[in-house]
Amino acid sequence: MLKGGTYTYITDLGLRRPANVKSSQDECKKVYGVLPYVAPEVLRGKEYTQESDIYAFGIIAYEVCTGLPPYHDIAHDKILAISICKGNRPKSDYKIPQLILDIIKQCWDANPLKRPKVKELYNSLYELYEYEYMDEIKKQIEEANIINEKFTSTSLPSYNGTTLSYTTNPQAVYTSRLLDFKNLPEPKNAVDNKDDGNSIGEYSESIEAIDFTNLNLDNNN
Repeated sequence: MLKGGTYTYITDLGLRRPANVKSSQDECKKVYGVLPYVAPEVLRGKEYTQESDIYAFGIIAYEVCTGLPPYHDIAHDKILAISICKGNRPKSDYKIPQLILDIIKQCWDANPLKRPKVKELYNSLYELYEYEYMDEIKKQIEEANIINEKFTSTSLPSYNGTTLSYTTNPQAVYTSRLLDFKNLPEPKNAVDNKDDGNSIGEYSESIEAIDFTNLNLDNNN
């Protein structure tokens, strides 16, 4: 949502539960949302907080930078929920300026207490436009553009001048729904979520580390 042509606000009316669902103690404990944007602690049953909002902001920022919806090429199911709790985050081959990427990584840290506060996040973003960082961020943006243009015709989704063309998995769901996943692992950061590159928690590689022996794929329980 845009205010005054300058300030943007993120809103979501579908986080808690559908409007036609009656409120009850049991119902209030259930998690509703769009899986890719829901913080791992919330997936495990914790309440939505400002920290979980910061996590969602980090996912949205990554989407804005790459032009791709998070996890667009995989199913949004319990396997993805497990992967998120194990520290895996959206992955694409787009190069993101490091100063911006560092902020995004802070936002989607598995530990809510390590995510920046709203004021800290505002200051970090504002500082990118200050004199101290302006030359460096411009340099990083130019470098990222060169790299992205180089790979556009190969590994990156095609771009027709106005929109990206990419394939979305038929089981990728971007509408709010009940996220009733049981026995999810304790949230943690993936090892490759701490490096300096853009290889952040690649889902396809890390999926091999998940134990499927006790996983019932017929339902979300």
